[in-house]
Amino acid sequence: MITAKSEFFVQRATKTVSVAKQLAVKWTWQEQTPDEMQTQLEAVTGNSTLTPPVAGQMEIESQAERTRLNTHGLWLAGLKNLHQLTVQGLNMAKTKFRSDAASLAVLHGLNAAGHSPEKILAEALAWESAWGKIAPTWSPTPANTLAAFKPLRQQCAEDLQTAFADADSVHREASATLEQMCAGLEATNVAWYASATMVFPAGTPEGDLIRTGIPTTYTPPPPKPSPSPAPAAAPAKTP
Repeated sequence: MITAKSEFFVQRATKTVSVAKQLAVKWTWQEQTPDEMQTQLEAVTGNSTLTPPVAGQMEIESQAERTRLNTHGLWLAGLKNLHQLTVQGLNMAKTKFRSDAASLAVLHGLNAAGHSPEKILAEALAWESAWGKIAPTWSPTPANTLAAFKPLRQQCAEDLQTAFADADSVHREASATLEQMCAGLEATNVAWYASATMVFPAGTPEGDLIRTGIPTTYTPPPPKPSPSPAPAAAPAKTP
């Protein structure tokens, strides 16, 4: 997501290009023409009016963020399902095999109280291993079978997690590129403004257009109030 400061740089660049085009009949900056400045700006913002449309880095970063959020949501949903099945299976196994000393020894120390991805995956793997030892053909419910549980755990530990990690990497790269490009825009903004105000003094129509038409001061947005802490959720318990 573009930062407020980078958004200001983009807004300032938009104003700078507009003023540069108005002044082009009298003066053009030696380093870049207004059209070249426009191209640099559109590399960030894009331009849907062109054929084919230009996809700017802002849209590329936004798409990467949506993909990241989507893959993260799928991974969390898989982990939630896996955790619920682990809690169900482990609790019911401890009840079913309460009089079986050998099975209880295998189940000893296992729990399903974790809430982080690492804990959920580790507890699911431990339960899967124990399940395969004590009663691989037993099912806590018709839907919660070892044959179904194992691929779900593997999917959460491998496919879904890898998809999220890959999407997160792409998003971080897109965000860093966007930040760098916005910083490049601002460098152009500052350099053009410094030259233009030397060419057109204050009090001239052109000088006043530059000084009143282009924002130069960034004001950070006020900090957001901290949300009230949510009540702690009761952890899942196993006997």
